[in-house]
Amino acid sequence: MKKRWIWCLCILLLFVWGTIPPKKQALPEKNSDLVLIHGFNNRHQWGEAFLNTLVAHWKSGHIYVLYTNRSDRVWTMRINGKIVTFAGENDHQAGNGSIDAQAKIAAHKIDLLQEKYGLDPRFAVIAHSMGGLVARELVYLRPGRVADLVTIASPHHGTPLAREYSWLGMFVHGQAAMADLTPEAMARFNQKYPVQGSPFAKGGHLYTIAGDADGWGNRGWHGELAVGWTLLALKYGSDSDGVVRDGEATIKGAIHVKTFPDDDHLQLIQKPEVAETISSILP
Repeated sequence: MKKRWIWCLCILLLFVWGTIPPKKQALPEKNSDLVLIHGFNNRHQWGEAFLNTLVAHWKSGHIYVLYTNRSDRVWTMRINGKIVTFAGENDHQAGNGSIDAQAKIAAHKIDLLQEKYGLDPRFAVIAHSMGGLVARELVYLRPGRVADLVTIASPHHGTPLAREYSWLGMFVHGQAAMADLTPEAMARFNQKYPVQGSPFAKGGHLYTIAGDADGWGNRGWHGELAVGWTLLALKYGSDSDGVVRDGEATIKGAIHVKTFPDDDHLQLIQKPEVAETISSILP
């Protein structure tokens, strides 16, 4: 009888042990440096959950957030116990200039961060929306420095919204930026700064990520994505993420990583799943 109880207990323990999910192994923290560049007018901000996910994968002091305004102030913040470095002011003076003007500011700040604040000679870039176009020119301005570039919802072929709402640029002091985001202006940009042949560091690539919006449920910062999605659907007959038309967040020569069908133009830089996907492709 005693042996039977022992055997029953062993079987029960084995059953319970089998139902416990295996403990996930923590991935080693990345030693490479990472630079983040925002989009037009810096209205769409990096989300807390998005940043927390990146911080979980990178070592302290290896993430730099860059703002394309004239300020050279460099400051740090602790996020989940790790140091993140910021260059510039987190305001709406950032992201208003032409692609060329912003790229030159970005190049200057990269030089500053490398000379005085420990940014590695080679680094990866994650850039949102217009920031992806700024980063593409940055690759040409600082050849051999950008190891990989991930663009999130970047209008590589422009967006008709820049033409439709050109007047809006006047109210946010972003006329030059808006003018560069039209399909016609981006056609010229793509000829001048083609993806194929971009002077990445050896083995570097351009990766693209896209999203999708579904009408008035996707409002963005202040309802702009709902309006943008509606106009692009009704007038141009195309689905979009609220800013960028379907299929135009990627470009020949790039490696398209994923389209997130449930995330609009803003949600792509707020969701941890997007940051997790990016972390998985960068060394």
